[in-house]
Amino acid sequence: MELLDNLNKAFAFACERHSKQYRKATTIPYIVHIYEVYQYLREEGVDEEGLIAGILHDVVEDTGTSLEEIREKFGEGVASLVDNESEDKSLPYIVRKKLHMDALKECGEKAKLINCADKLSNLRSIYLDIKYFKDDVWKKFNGTKDEIKHYYTMAIDALSSLEGHEIYSELKRYFKLVFEN
Repeated sequence: MELLDNLNKAFAFACERHSKQYRKATTIPYIVHIYEVYQYLREEGVDEEGLIAGILHDVVEDTGTSLEEIREKFGEGVASLVDNESEDKSLPYIVRKKLHMDALKECGEKAKLINCADKLSNLRSIYLDIKYFKDDVWKKFNGTKDEIKHYYTMAIDALSSLEGHEIYSELKRYFKLVFEN
């Protein structure tokens, strides 16, 4: 029962912090992405700390929530995992993406699984948007299509130690569907 209480607490926190956010250029509430990341992590058998960090993976980067607040409410382990997912958005797109992927290479498996779930959710969203909006989909991003492809190429490389995990296979499959078809 404690697991459910902790997950509910994390979801309530994420819902409150992301309440006014939507997926890029849509009216889809952002929490849909958070729930999808959580589901991928559950399928991989990630532990409670990883599930909670997956739920909270964007709150520091996207809502102005501090790592200290995450640490106080959810513990050091969760805060550390969320920190691994946070980029410095003051940097140019490709610079911050490269720095993030370089750091990710040094992270443990749990952090990589969270990142992989995030990337898979985003690539699936892009794939579905391409079906409806064709090449117009790329207009909603901060980077160009080539920059985004380069970023996901770096991500697949940084996450290569996950080879053998279903989630990593799915990430590579969606990469091909988005960028090679």
